[in-house]
Amino acid sequence: MRFAFVSNVLPPGANSHAAVIDRLLRDLDPRLYCLLSSGSGALAGEPGRLPGTHHYLPPAPQLTRGYRWGLRWWRERINLGVGAAARARVIAAILRREACDVVVACTGGQEILDFPAAFLASRWTGARFYAYLLDQYGQMVAHVTGDHGFARIESMILTRATGVIVPNEFLRDDLRRRHHVDAAVIHNPCDLSACGGPAYASDADAAIARGREARIVYTGAIGPLHYGAFRTLLAGMAVLDRPDLRLHVYTPQLPERLEREGIRGPVVLHPPQPLSAMAALQQQADVLFLPLALDSSDPDIVRTAAPGKLGEYLAAGRPILVHAPPDSFLASYFREHQCGVVVDRSDPAALAAALSAILGDPALREQLRARAWERAQADFDLSRARRQFARVIGLPEPATGDL
Repeated sequence: MRFAFVSNVLPPGANSHAAVIDRLLRDLDPRLYCLLSSGSGALAGEPGRLPGTHHYLPPAPQLTRGYRWGLRWWRERINLGVGAAARARVIAAILRREACDVVVACTGGQEILDFPAAFLASRWTGARFYAYLLDQYGQMVAHVTGDHGFARIESMILTRATGVIVPNEFLRDDLRRRHHVDAAVIHNPCDLSACGGPAYASDADAAIARGREARIVYTGAIGPLHYGAFRTLLAGMAVLDRPDLRLHVYTPQLPERLEREGIRGPVVLHPPQPLSAMAALQQQADVLFLPLALDSSDPDIVRTAAPGKLGEYLAAGRPILVHAPPDSFLASYFREHQCGVVVDRSDPAALAAALSAILGDPALREQLRARAWERAQADFDLSRARRQFARVIGLPEPATGDL
C-alpha cells in the first residue's frame, strides 16, 4: 500500500495543522507515502521537511473579473468547479505515477480547491479516499467565499469517502447529524516525552513564590477567531491591577495587526518559534491561555474547533485558563474533565477572578496539572494517534511507540 497525503500546509510550517501532519508521519517509512501541496512547501534538505516525496500543485486557472452586476455568485462557482477539475487532473497524474491506491486529503486554512480536487482524482484513479477534517470544510468554504451554498460540496464528498477522520467528538457528532456520516476521532496528537508534565510543576511554582514576573503565555496564530477573547483577557488583567502580570505571545502575526485589534498593554510579543521550542516556552508559563472568541462571526467553526496546541498545553505541567463559548468543544472538554479553569462568558471580572484563583492557590494549580496530565495521556498520546491513523487508512498497525 502507498498513500498520497494532500494538504495546503506541510512541515516545517509553524501552524498547528503542519504540526499534526509532522507528528503522524515523521517516523513512517517514506516509501509508504508522498506529499502533495499547493502551498509554498519546504525546500529539499530544509530542516523539518518530511522525508516522503513532495509534489507541488501549481495554481489552478481562475477568473479574475466578474464582481459587478451580481456576477460574483457565478464567478465563484465557475472558479471552484474549473479550478478543482484542473487540480484534480494534476493530482490524478501524480497518483498514477506514484502508484498510490489511497488518498488522504486534509482540510485547513484558506485553500478550498485541494479537498474536492483530491476527491475527484481518487474517483478517476480508483484510489480509496479519506477525508481528514482539521477544519469543517463546508464552513471554511462559506467563510472564504461568503456563500453557504458551497457547503453542499462537503456532504457530497463525505458521504462517498471511504473514511472520515476528525479531531474531536463535537465535529464527529456534527457530521453524523448533518451528513449521516460516522467519523473516527483522532485527537491532535502530542509527543508526551517532549513535554514537561507534572515533573516540571514544582520548579515553576517556586518561581512564582520568589515574586518574579507572573507570565500568561499563548503560543500560536492569532486571528478573527481569537481577537475578542484576547481583548477580554487584557481587560481582566487591568481589573487585577498587578504590575507584575504580563501576557507573553509567541505568534507569526505582525505586531501592527495585533495592535489594531486592541491587543496591547502589558503584552510582550515574541517572534514565532519552531515546533521543537514550544514545550519549553509553554513550561515557562504561570498560566497557559487557550482562547476562542465568544463574538465570532463564524460560531459553528468556533463550536467544533480543536486547537492543535491543546495536547501540548495539557502535557506542559502548567495550569490552563480557557476562554471560549459555553457550547464549544474546548469549554466542554475542560469542564467535563476539570483539567483547566473555564470562563465561558465575555466578562473581564470573571477572567480576573479566574487568574487570581490560579495564581494564588497552589492546591488548585496542583489539581489542574494532575488532571491535565491524565487527559494528555488518555486522549493526545502520539503513539496512540499513529496507531489509530494506521488502522483507519489500512496501514499495517505499528507496535507501541514505533511506526
